Amino acid sequence: MPVLYKYLGPGASPGNAPQLPPQFLTMSLLASDPRSFNDPFEVRPYFDQECHNYFAKTHEAMYERLLGIKHSLISGHSMTEIPTEDAVGFGEHLNKQFRDALGQRFRVLCLSRTRTSVLMWGHYTHSCRGFAIAIDTDHSEFPKGIKPGGFDVAYSPDRSHTKLPLAFYQSPSVESYNLQGNIVNSPDEPVQSGGGLYIPFKEYRRQLEEAMLTALTSKAQDWNYEHEVRFIYDLPLHQPQLVSSGGRHFARISPAALKEVIVGFNADPAQVRELVAIYRAGKIGAPKLFYTTCHPNRYEVQAHEATDKYLLDYFHIILPNE
Repeated sequence: MPVLYKYLGPGASPGNAPQLPPQFLTMSLLASDPRSFNDPFEVRPYFDQECHNYFAKTHEAMYERLLGIKHSLISGHSMTEIPTEDAVGFGEHLNKQFRDALGQRFRVLCLSRTRTSVLMWGHYTHSCRGFAIAIDTDHSEFPKGIKPGGFDVAYSPDRSHTKLPLAFYQSPSVESYNLQGNIVNSPDEPVQSGGGLYIPFKEYRRQLEEAMLTALTSKAQDWNYEHEVRFIYDLPLHQPQLVSSGGRHFARISPAALKEVIVGFNADPAQVRELVAIYRAGKIGAPKLFYTTCHPNRYEVQAHEATDKYLLDYFHIILPNE
């Protein structure tokens, strides 16, 4: 049974009093628009001098051919003379189309393989004031998206794995569209690839699709403590697997798939009372319950299984007297 974890911060009422996270009440988790990830480097492709120069040359050639404008990007000289690192925002501007395409098409549910990470408890549960939940992602009702087992995130010291095919930067666009917005290029139409080579249009599109999934499953090495697994939903295909509300998409979690609820040691007792109440009412299935402590000799959050009664006693009687 492939159990994965989701860390939840404490909920808050309008008066800012801690409440149970809303995920327990809705039994659903946010499937995020990839443009909203908290890491600013997420889904930002690798952009180097080759990509920079190719766009600049094709763009300038097009404007000179159509309008007689020799330097269409910067007055007086060509953009190809400028090092990519000095052309502030140039790559960002060109890659916005790619990022927007990802955001319009995909949603991502982010889970973790670990329940003990100090950084995860610190960052995502507001210093152990929240919870971690364990989900059986193999359960028949769990929304699996593109890949049943999800995608392990690859952590890398650089962004070279997310380089887009060179033809993406052609100006005007290599894609031709009809009035309905559908691509009408011949599959065998030659388009330029790296190193001056040419590839069929269908291979270019395959590479672009591959780059999309790579971008959605790649992060900086700094994040490797998350041990992240991502379930990716292609909205045109997997819309029925998600629930749409307020312009956002959510993955429903069957109570039968909820296997553990782990309470952070700084959780407010009022949240624990709410948790036990819905647990006893059968609203979240029958998960195992845990409270947590700091491990006595490792940098690790330690979970201890408990009954619902002991969980209440621990937060209302034992902890206050320590």
